[in-house]
Amino acid sequence: MVLGEVRVTRQVVGYTRVRSESKIREPETALQLPERTLITAAVWWTIPNGRVVPLDAIDLAGSAHAAEHAAIGMLPLFATCDRWDVGGMSTEYHPATGQLTVFVYDGHEGGAGFAERGFEAAADWLRATRDAIGSCPCEAGCPSCVQSPKCGNGNWPLSKPGAIALLTALLANTS
Repeated sequence: MVLGEVRVTRQVVGYTRVRSESKIREPETALQLPERTLITAAVWWTIPNGRVVPLDAIDLAGSAHAAEHAAIGMLPLFATCDRWDVGGMSTEYHPATGQLTVFVYDGHEGGAGFAERGFEAAADWLRATRDAIGSCPCEAGCPSCVQSPKCGNGNWPLSKPGAIALLTALLANTS
């Protein structure tokens, strides 16, 4: 696990209206808004490519994404924060690391200490995350384990069993 400074760039490119009475989705409306950049603290972990190979049968992007959501949801147990105080990003290949990488970052300019607390409690935090996912009685993932109310990707893709496998591989490498 690594603790460091990151630059998070976001840009809203559109929105979709959903009619409350009918639940009908209207076509997306495009927007041309400027990018916003946040320089903050983050904790991230990678899964070495050699450890990912046995996990080929699962959806790696969905596995990393589900693990990211669950870790964000569990961080308030280890840092005095709310899940809305932190953000995340996951990818099956990040150009800076060359590996599957999951980031959890402070949502405040310059950081607020949440990523640092996660880093200090890394093994316990990730073990609790894996155990919370594994103990959830749902089959495919739900808001109690791997779905996030603030996901910019509509909670897609997500793989609950893959998240458990990735966290287990990561913990085997750090324990």
